[in-house]
Amino acid sequence: MRIPDEQPFVPVILGGDIGAYSMAREFHQEYGAISVLVPTVITGIIDHSRILEPRPFSAQDDDAAFARFVAGLGREFGELVAGPRPLLLLGAADQHIRFIARNAEALGEWFTIPYVGEEVLDRATGKDDFYALCSRLQIPYPATVDFDCAPGADDPATLAARLAAESVPFPAIVKPSDGVAWGALDFAGKKKVHTVASAAELTGLIRDASAAGYTGTLVIQDLIPGDDSGMHLVTFFSDRSGEVRFASTGRVIVEEHAPGALGNSAAIVAEPNETAVREGAKMLKELGWTGFSMFDMKRDPRDGSYRFFEINPRLGRNHFYVTAAGHNVARFYVEEYLHGGLAGAPGLTVAQDRHLYTILPLRLLRRYVPADMKAGVEQLIAAKRYSHPLYYARETNPRRWYYILASSVNHYRKFKRHHPAA
Repeated sequence: MRIPDEQPFVPVILGGDIGAYSMAREFHQEYGAISVLVPTVITGIIDHSRILEPRPFSAQDDDAAFARFVAGLGREFGELVAGPRPLLLLGAADQHIRFIARNAEALGEWFTIPYVGEEVLDRATGKDDFYALCSRLQIPYPATVDFDCAPGADDPATLAARLAAESVPFPAIVKPSDGVAWGALDFAGKKKVHTVASAAELTGLIRDASAAGYTGTLVIQDLIPGDDSGMHLVTFFSDRSGEVRFASTGRVIVEEHAPGALGNSAAIVAEPNETAVREGAKMLKELGWTGFSMFDMKRDPRDGSYRFFEINPRLGRNHFYVTAAGHNVARFYVEEYLHGGLAGAPGLTVAQDRHLYTILPLRLLRRYVPADMKAGVEQLIAAKRYSHPLYYARETNPRRWYYILASSVNHYRKFKRHHPAA
């Protein structure tokens, strides 16, 4: 597939997961635009799609080679006989946003880049920096201890005392401050997020991560009680002046528990949450943020607070819950960055409509809906107010629908193997 010359702009999306496909769908729904997707390999999520042009590049960890490849896409799709065409450069994962920030000056020749620069990115996305920001703004977060894995930096022998002093008991949550570096590691038992039951298990994890080459910080936290449905999220859009213009909140029903996907939402109910909007907007204003961002948080049943975990410097993997509830995210990119600014009066718009987002078959999803959400979820299903990002009627290739069917069946296998009993 070629991008038609008459298409007025082209989204170039780095990545090939369900979040990248969701962005391509959103641009197609709103503007009829075909997007260019740049995965490492073509998977069933994007294969046989009629709404995107896949351009895989496997060596995305080679910064210089990847930058040359992306610049080549800029020349190919931006230079027309009639004159230059606007291109949006977007990323579906944290490593893509880092890559774009590092290469913004060179790639800015071809692309409009709707992300913050490296300085703001550094202040926001390192988990130790993020929690320092929360502390300064008096925003709740889990009790936390940072452990620096760089050789000679911190002493594992004194870690237990530090955890006790900060009221971080076992079992505890352990996650990397540098998610990009962690993703490149390979060691037995590695997970996106670990739960450790004892000091000995924590010391073993530190040893294995250090031996694998991790030299960043590990964040060790109080394990907030409760199941997946205690998780909440909020997606924001801030205009180029740093004013927070839009927010959409959601409550998670169930997350994935397979090691490589641990913590990824599998079903979300979009619904209002005033606390999440108020606290998240406070942080964005402090940072001078521009573009999209997303916060994860969990409601602590011990005191009713919402404890913030991190900021994603982009649309989240499951951001389609925002579009499904009536606010197509593609419009914000195009209006603010290509058409001169968001339409309408300044000020914050907060999404209010409830909608069910799910990547699970409804029959499987119903097994995991908590008691206090059952009635509301059934009402949304009965009213046909639910969406799956891959179920797009404009996709007509039967091979693609076969993949979606097989993927649905595979969810039953994955949840039977990895998910705790409902």
